[in-house]
This record gives sequence, C-alpha cells and structure tokens, in this order.
Amino acid sequence: MRNQHLILTLALAAFVPAALTAQTTTPGPGIDVEIVNPVDGGNNFCAQLGSPFWAAVWVRPGDQNTTCSLGCGSVGGGTAAIATAAVAVEFDPAKLAFAAAETNPDPSFAAVDGLVASGTAAAGRIGWSLAGDWLVNGDPSSGLAGPCTQQLLDSHGWVFRVQLQPISGGSSLIGLPRQPDFALSFADHCGTAAFTISSSDLDELVPGFVTTSCSSLADILFADGFETGTPARWSSIKD
Repeated sequence: MRNQHLILTLALAAFVPAALTAQTTTPGPGIDVEIVNPVDGGNNFCAQLGSPFWAAVWVRPGDQNTTCSLGCGSVGGGTAAIATAAVAVEFDPAKLAFAAAETNPDPSFAAVDGLVASGTAAAGRIGWSLAGDWLVNGDPSSGLAGPCTQQLLDSHGWVFRVQLQPISGGSSLIGLPRQPDFALSFADHCGTAAFTISSSDLDELVPGFVTTSCSSLADILFADGFETGTPARWSSIKD
C-alpha cells in the first residue's frame, strides 16, 4: 500500500502542474498562444515510440478592439483583430521526428490562409505565417483581399498543427520560440508596431509536454482525475 501511494504521489507531481495549465489561457488584453493536444484539449502528450501524434498551435486573440481609417474606409485593429502573424514551434530532433504539418482548413477561420514552413524541420523548428486573406481561401495565387474586406483572425482556435513521431524515450517539450531566436509576433491594420512579448501585447505562451514514460497509474490520473475533475476512475485503484 505504501509503495502504491508513493507511485501515486510521483504521478501526481509529474502530471498535475501541466494538467492545470491545459487551455487555461484566459481572455485579456493580450494574445495567448498554446500547444494543445487535440485528443483531450490539454498540454500533455503521452506518446509511444514510433507512433505519430498531432500537436496543435492554439491562438486566443486579445480583447483590445480599435478602429482606424484607411483609404478604403474604417477597419478593425487592436489585439482582437489580427491581420498578420508569425509563429513557430520547436522540438528536440533527437527525441521527435517531424512527419507532417497543416494549416487549419476551416474556410470560416482566417488562419486557413496561413503558410507552413517546414524547411527547418531537421533542426527542430516548424514555422507558420499569416500574411493576409487571399481572395480564394488557401490559394496564394488568387491575390490578397484589401484591408477593408480582409477576414481577420479575431476568434480563438488552432491555427496550424504538426505531426511528430517519438524516436527516443523520455520527456521533452514542444516550445514556442521567441525573440531573439524567432520573431514571434502578430499585427493589425492600425499600427506599424507588431504585437510582441517586448511590447507586452502577448500574455501567455504555454508549451506542450511530451513523455513516453506513461505508467498505467499516471494514465489514470492524466485521463480522468485532473483533466475532468471527477474521481470516477479512482475506484479502480486498489490497496
């Protein structure tokens, strides 16, 4: 019994802090970026060697709404009306191998017109950029819509995702590089300055935690006790 309680304590220490950050980015003036496990909406990934999994980059715009006048008329601005973006994920290429990447394909979501750059995948980095709103969703050759008709990134959701495959056991992070390594930034139509960490326009950056060391007890805690807030599976743990 004592050994089992020790195992439970270790599992709790390993999983609770990360589980409590699962989609805890909250509405506010700044922009939030989070690595999300699409299976359960959390930030933890219990992966198996050789089995690919998806990790989504989830963005919540801020709540600062402004307007400005351009030649075509009045346009929306502020952290709640994102016109362009540059985001990347980074991972340990000795632990994880890149398999695939894609932009959110939902035509009602502005991020459908973002572009994934996987040329640096071997070095452990995948980039994504949103340059505007193409006249035909997903077709860069169609040209960009003007600022008065452009669809803006003004609602939360995943903007792009990467598929990774564990090639070495243990734990690692899927991170969000920022200055000076990468210019993580967003911008609107109403100003020349980008929204960055240094400008205090980004609130929360939440990485993803990947592990191949998932014991059955840890799985129980991760899958139920703290992700859903219910004790239903605790009854399966016997002294």
